[in-house]
Amino acid sequence: MSDPSEDGPYAAAAGVFEKIATALEPTEVSEARRMSMRGKIREHAAARPPGTTTLRAAEGEWLAISPLAQMKLLRVDPVAGTQTILIRAAAGAILPRHRHGKDEEFIVLEGECWIGEQRLVAGDAHFASAGSWHEDITTETGVLVLLRGEYPPPSHV
Repeated sequence: MSDPSEDGPYAAAAGVFEKIATALEPTEVSEARRMSMRGKIREHAAARPPGTTTLRAAEGEWLAISPLAQMKLLRVDPVAGTQTILIRAAAGAILPRHRHGKDEEFIVLEGECWIGEQRLVAGDAHFASAGSWHEDITTETGVLVLLRGEYPPPSHV
């Protein structure tokens, strides 16, 4: 492969860049100016691309849903009628059985739990279709779950 500065569409650009480089004189940049430039680069790098949202771990609020369980709302899509939440349940927690009005995705991130007689551990994913029932969700060890399901959440029986 030949050097792109020797021929092709980059030849003219390479000549321009060479002229600019030889015309520039080195200069000292103060530490304050360096820090300012680094800050601007960090700000630009941290900018969120259009159409995206980032919720940092320290953002949002954990809300009690029972004496042994909390939830953190990550996202609501009112048009689709869905929400994405984290559920953190301590050992001994019980989340009551319920019927699903919409499909639900239930992913165990840490710990283990039982949905009725089915044991789920970290890394397991459970999917429930609209109209299906979940038996009580229990945990003997504690569990952290990512759940994407209907909004507002189903009522418990």
